[in-house]
Amino acid sequence: MSEYRPSSPSNPRDDWKLWLVVNPGTWLMPILMAVLVVALAVHAVVYSNDSYNPLTYTVSE
Repeated sequence: MSEYRPSSPSNPRDDWKLWLVVNPGTWLMPILMAVLVVALAVHAVVYSNDSYNPLTYTVSE
């Protein structure tokens, strides 16, 4: 097995430069909307299966 260990970032002091490219004022709302769409799609797929949908459960006695 390989003894590979990922190295730590070479210059963590420059992490703030990421936000010069990914400006939260521009991209925060579209990213959150995309997350909402993905979450709604996942829920729609899961609830379309009757074994996971709580509205279609039958109570067994």
